[in-house]
Amino acid sequence: MQALIQALIGEITDDAPLAAIFGAAPAVYLGEAPESAALPLIILRLGVGRISYDFSGDQMAQVPVDFQIIAADMNIALTGAQRVATLLNKATLTLSAGSLLACFRTAPIQPAMPGFNSLIKALYTAGVRLECQVFNAA
Repeated sequence: MQALIQALIGEITDDAPLAAIFGAAPAVYLGEAPESAALPLIILRLGVGRISYDFSGDQMAQVPVDFQIIAADMNIALTGAQRVATLLNKATLTLSAGSLLACFRTAPIQPAMPGFNSLIKALYTAGVRLECQVFNAA
C-alpha cells in the first residue's frame, strides 16, 4: 500500500488550490503529526476493513482512506477538507506498483473542535473518508 500512500500524498502536496487555502504546500503526515508540526496540516490514515479479491492471480483491493485536516481556523479546516474531497473523489492515479482504479468519497465531511494544542490554541478538524480501489495484475 506504500504506492497508494505516495500517490495520494503527491496529489495533495502538488495541488495549487489547496496550497492557496493553507497558505503554503500542505504538510501531510501518515498516522500522526509531531507536536511541533505547523498548522494547518493533513493526517492520512489507511482505514480498517480492507477487502481483497483474487481473480486467478490478479488482485483488487478496496482500501478505506481517512484524511483529517487540522487547522487553527474552522474555515480553513472545512475549505481544505472540501478541496481534498474534490481533488480525490473519482480520481484515478498512477501508482508505482499496480494501478489505482479510482477513489470514491464514502461519507460527508465531518467537522469537529477536538480541543486545544500545547500552546492553548483551539484546533479544528474536518475529516474526509474515501475508498480507493487498487488493481494489481499477476
